[in-house]
Amino acid sequence: MHITQKKNWPYLITVFGIISLFVFLPIQLVSAIELPNATSEFYYYDEPNILTPETKELIMNVNDTYEQTVEKPQIVVAAIDSLNGESIEDYSAALFEKWNIGNVDYDNGVLILLALEEREIRFEVGYGLEGALTDGKTGGILDSNVTYLSNNLFDSGLQQIFRDTAIEVATEYHYGTKATLDSSNPVVIDTLDTTPRDNGFIPSTIRFFKSLKLFNVLIIIVGIAFAVLTPNNGGSSSSRRNRTSSRNNRKSSRRSGGGGRSGGGGSSRKF
Repeated sequence: MHITQKKNWPYLITVFGIISLFVFLPIQLVSAIELPNATSEFYYYDEPNILTPETKELIMNVNDTYEQTVEKPQIVVAAIDSLNGESIEDYSAALFEKWNIGNVDYDNGVLILLALEEREIRFEVGYGLEGALTDGKTGGILDSNVTYLSNNLFDSGLQQIFRDTAIEVATEYHYGTKATLDSSNPVVIDTLDTTPRDNGFIPSTIRFFKSLKLFNVLIIIVGIAFAVLTPNNGGSSSSRRNRTSSRNNRKSSRRSGGGGRSGGGGSSRKF
């Protein structure tokens, strides 16, 4: 008796196609969004024109002061007309990556994104600040100020959210404050004590590991294991020089993204 064996490859192709659809479709959808370019000011983007000159000046002053520090964190406020059908989580992550928010050496960028048509607001936080701006902390900041937004006081809400965020960042890096960031002081020129803290190897290493989450630790362990077990893992010196040169070029650019990456952390609220 002759038995004809069925070929399984058509089924394997079908399964692979379905898996690919779920894995790659979200990436393709996000990449298809017409994301705006950062402005020359970089630290704020105001498409619906809802920010007052005072709030814009506050955002610029605080971030200009941050530029004088070793860590150079960046807090960007972006207000857009619409998400154009995309989720605010995907949109904010894509915009964070496009603008390269944060210092590349610390991954310490923060994006505060407000979508006016959808009446949603979201924090997108870089890896380096996820320990200070946890989902619970950012959610609390939004909850404390969402009433402003619900009453269409968009400028007041965004200004206070920015202030609360700046205080958390200053506390994380132990900058200290020379002037308060409360509502009675709308424009702060000399906000932070930028005296360098101890950035020796041991203190910096301790601060780095204290900021890590369990997931980050697992990624580091897997990365180290891969590097150890992979032949020629050191790479060429030319490649290392090219990466260093590229990193230094990004760092030297004022009022632009430093190259930080989104950690996927943050909170969203509807108003």
